[in-house]
Amino acid sequence: MTQQANDIPKWIEDELFEEVFRQTQPKYQSTRNFRISHALAPGENYTTIILKVEAEVLLKDGLTDDLSYMLKIGHSNENLPKDMKKFDAFDVENGMYKEIVPEFERMYAKVGRKIRFAAKSYTLATQEEHVLLEDLRRYGFKNVRRQDCLDLEHLKNALEKLAQWHAASAVMVQQSGLFDMKYRRGMLNEDGKELLQNVFDDTGRYVLKNITKLEGHEEYYDEVVKSNYLLEKIYQLFILLVFQRTFFSKFTDIFFENAQVDPEEFNVLNHGDYWSNNIMFQYAPDGSIKSTLPVDFQGPRYGSPAQDLLYLIFSSARLDIKISKFDYFIRFYHQKLIENLIVLNYSQPLPTLRELHQMLIKYGLWAMVPIAVTLPIILCQPSDKASLDNLIGHTDNSEEFKNLLYSNTLYLNHLKLTLPWLLYRGALSY
Repeated sequence: MTQQANDIPKWIEDELFEEVFRQTQPKYQSTRNFRISHALAPGENYTTIILKVEAEVLLKDGLTDDLSYMLKIGHSNENLPKDMKKFDAFDVENGMYKEIVPEFERMYAKVGRKIRFAAKSYTLATQEEHVLLEDLRRYGFKNVRRQDCLDLEHLKNALEKLAQWHAASAVMVQQSGLFDMKYRRGMLNEDGKELLQNVFDDTGRYVLKNITKLEGHEEYYDEVVKSNYLLEKIYQLFILLVFQRTFFSKFTDIFFENAQVDPEEFNVLNHGDYWSNNIMFQYAPDGSIKSTLPVDFQGPRYGSPAQDLLYLIFSSARLDIKISKFDYFIRFYHQKLIENLIVLNYSQPLPTLRELHQMLIKYGLWAMVPIAVTLPIILCQPSDKASLDNLIGHTDNSEEFKNLLYSNTLYLNHLKLTLPWLLYRGALSY
């Protein structure tokens, strides 16, 4: 029996999953109940549709078992910008799960370390684009509520997993040469430049509109800067220097130039979209974090580790630790990176902490992507207006939704803390 919501594609039927059921449960005999539902509420994911697949199956011994999976599919073509189709995101992600992740795990196994990087992946016998994964929630994995952001312990665990991943990627390049181009380019390539230009122009307009709209708002100043005259003047100066329309109009070109891979530096395979909703945590009975696993490998990119580090910290760290603990986070990551490079017998010169900080300044512009694009989505409260159409469109509904994203007080609190800090480090001086 199949139960489906009205908007679930008709190609998703129980017969398609029978081979996967056999792989999961060797005693599988037949399917008794099959259910498809949306796995995430509006606002939790935009670029793809995530479905939960549940099945009650009859076993050869007469018992039953409950199986569940997460199925990622694409939006209908009319809702997807044509430029996004050039990235072959489903092909890239399936390759990451089936080629790259297993190889990284084998590398650690060879040196006696049991490291896991992702959920088990399956393939359905269909031409429809999809990614099918085991349901990690069955094993107690879950996300931190995105609006709460990651506290110190969650962020440290996320950084340790990132260091393990980066170390494996650097050693793999040392042993086997560069990754296939489809894993190296990410979203930041010439095929997607027009799409990114539109995104950055749009987000820049809304950042400008909403930050300047609140300038001088007494309640906002009382809460954030405590009416301090000096900070108020610094803030006004930062508005003049950073948020000129010319900055966002030339941002894409600067960004592409800034993101060129320097072969003389220490480079890694970046996850590319490493933020709180793409990191799942498993907890011990006492509430401590037992295990950490990343998900969503659609946009890996080869280059400086500064990319993932800036993206994670500026998108997902709690406001009270984002800047105050920044150098601590970098030192913690660096220690874990070096430990794992040594364990995996990396033979090239080990990157120093000083070199890592130099890269963070050199590639500081990467922080503007999570700040201007990702963070407003993360901090927005649940809304029935949250949809891909409203996120990328230019209708009245889209305008209303983006105003909701960028006028959010939570977001503006992060903006007022992070942008002056980046400005004073020279990260925005181009």
